[in-house]
Amino acid sequence: MSGERDGLGPGWIEVTGRTVEEATLVGLERLGLATAEDAEVEVLEEPQRGLLGVFGGRGARIRMRRRPDRLEALSRLALDIARAAGLEDLSVDSFRDEEGYIHINLKGPGLGRLIGRKGETLDALQYLLNLASARMPGRPERVIFDADGYRERRRQALEALAERVSARVRRTGREVVLEPMTPQERKIVHLAVAREQGLTSESRGQEPFRRVVVKPAPTSGRDGAAGGEGPDER
Repeated sequence: MSGERDGLGPGWIEVTGRTVEEATLVGLERLGLATAEDAEVEVLEEPQRGLLGVFGGRGARIRMRRRPDRLEALSRLALDIARAAGLEDLSVDSFRDEEGYIHINLKGPGLGRLIGRKGETLDALQYLLNLASARMPGRPERVIFDADGYRERRRQALEALAERVSARVRRTGREVVLEPMTPQERKIVHLAVAREQGLTSESRGQEPFRRVVVKPAPTSGRDGAAGGEGPDER
């Protein structure tokens, strides 16, 4: 004998059966799923044998729901992290781009605390979301986490900086050393400088004080190739 009941939260149903396996099969049929890999299953009570294996026994009781899509699950996790930091009244925009990257952007008041100095907190949270993605069933998908469009604004600011510095280097013929940046920020600057004819860039120093240096491109192949460490430097 098996049964089920709803009302346990979004998407959850409670199912009973003589065994966990039987209850799971009933739940899969109820949810319209093909295999247990498509569901989240929590065992609430293991089956227990009664007196002499006959009287007073009790079946298994589980709860289960359809396994959330990775995009949905990671978006929910991002919101949970923000709420744990005391942020409320937030919304989330999430999508997959053509290259298969998952983009999650939170919107709402007080998101500066999730961004941190030069986006350092945002990068740390993005790393955690990528760890969570890697532990989910199926092929891992890369996550790009943003808050209130910070990354796009920062990208535009860095590209404008690279353009100004490139003009200065071209005018003076002298290299310019920029302030320390994160690997992601250095990549943006390297890509921007790579579009400037006659200039190159490289990174110097050790983390967290590693800097981009913009300088005139060498005129001889023996001095190095134009482009410096380029977009592959991080």
